[in-house]
Amino acid sequence: MAVRFYRIIWRMAPAAVLLTLLSPAAFAEGPEGKAAGPSPQPVAEARLLLDRDYFTALLDGIDRARSEISLSAYLFRTIEGAGGYPEAVLKRLLAAVKRGVRVEVVLERSQDADDLNRNNAETAERLKHGGIRVCMDAPDRVTHTKLVVTDRRYVLIGSHNLTQSALKYNHEASVWIDSVPLAEEALRYMKSLCPGEWK
Repeated sequence: MAVRFYRIIWRMAPAAVLLTLLSPAAFAEGPEGKAAGPSPQPVAEARLLLDRDYFTALLDGIDRARSEISLSAYLFRTIEGAGGYPEAVLKRLLAAVKRGVRVEVVLERSQDADDLNRNNAETAERLKHGGIRVCMDAPDRVTHTKLVVTDRRYVLIGSHNLTQSALKYNHEASVWIDSVPLAEEALRYMKSLCPGEWK
């Protein structure tokens, strides 16, 4: 019955329901009515980004950033000279640095010598060469986050990796959120992935 209820509500207002279900408020009261977690974060605006909508929102967010961009990705696959959506993201990040925006990136690094490690390492070198601070996470724990925070106010979070498949072809779902408290919380989390490296 509960599953059917959530399916009906999901069709009515996807972005609002997603925020409600993921909000700490959904789990804030214990069995005795006492607060069991943090209070909900105020959200000024939110939009559901399906499939290619994410790519457009990401580029727009990078272009509009005035002071800071922090990004965490499980996979950021770029191919120099090949074009494509991930290349466009990389170029916009490099352009942001040139106009004075601080850009920090966290990428996954596993213990295996696999394509994911190779792709992320290649992209990391290109980012560093362009003046972007890059942290490769500790190899003993997977960083599967796909998270972007701009100007300590706007948050992009969801399923999109920074690959041609995810940005152009796949069915993916992410959310754009305007919330200063949520952005600050997301930044604290990202910085915790690279202790001692970012201040």
